[in-house]
Parts: sequence; C-alpha cells; structure tokens
Amino acid sequence: MEYRILNRETVDMYLTYLKKAMSEEPDMMCLEALDEEGIRRRVDDPFFQKTVSLLAVERGQVLGRIEYHFYGCIQDGFRMAYVDWVYVLKEHRHKGVAQGLFREFERRCRENGIDQYFLLRAENPNADRFYGAFDNAESGSCPVLRKNVSPRSQTISQ
Repeated sequence: MEYRILNRETVDMYLTYLKKAMSEEPDMMCLEALDEEGIRRRVDDPFFQKTVSLLAVERGQVLGRIEYHFYGCIQDGFRMAYVDWVYVLKEHRHKGVAQGLFREFERRCRENGIDQYFLLRAENPNADRFYGAFDNAESGSCPVLRKNVSPRSQTISQ
C-alpha cells in the first residue's frame, strides 16, 4: 500500500473512490450529491491547501482516506492536528487500511512537531473497537459547540 496526497494528479482516483463510497453508504458521506467540478476546484483552491487528504492506494485504487489539518496556539506554542475525516471502503475494512492511514498520519505529525491530535469519532461498535486499540489515547465525551454561520452550513449539518 502507498500513501498519496489528494491533488490534481490523484483527483480522478479519489472521485472513483468517493462514488463507490456514496453508492455503498450514502448516509456516511455527509453529501447529498457529488460535486465533481467543485472538488476539482477545491484541490487547487488556496483556502484548502492547508487541509491534507491522505489516500491509501493499492494497484491504482483508493481504498481509504484520512483528512486533517495542522494548527497551533500562539499563546503556548502547542502544535495540534485535527482529523476531520476517516473512511475506508467497506470491502477493505479490517485489513489494516485505517491503521496504515493513521500510522502515516502520525509519522507526518512527528515530522511537523505536532504535540497532539483530535478527532470527533463515530460511536458504533466497530469505531469503539478501532479507537479503543490506540496506544496513549483517551476517548471520552466532551461538550461540543457547533454554530452554523452560513446558509450552506445549515444544509450540510442537517
């Protein structure tokens, strides 16, 4: 397995993966419709350049993806990452794809001096088992405030 960044060269294989994911588990994709041209534009949009989509690729096909960004606190210099998406195609689950994505992501965190990362995890038996196996990690519930600031965000979060 190799790990590649979503960019202009990998966008077609990513779109193939996303179409398959949407056909298999549309309720998990947080999309009502696939906007291929929008995705192609966002790959080159400077606003999204600090967001990394790391693709797990085997034989030219994307099996899974983790999306994250790095950020920091000016006050204390703490360097963090936020994982905003993890998804592996159903047929490739329980084969080490997600573990490999996290290993590669954590390697990149160490390379960039990241102190800690966060994610909002799914709450189901598979997710509980997967995240429960992480070393030096804690899961819990914490209060989350989510406020929509644009009309677009209201349709996405519903």
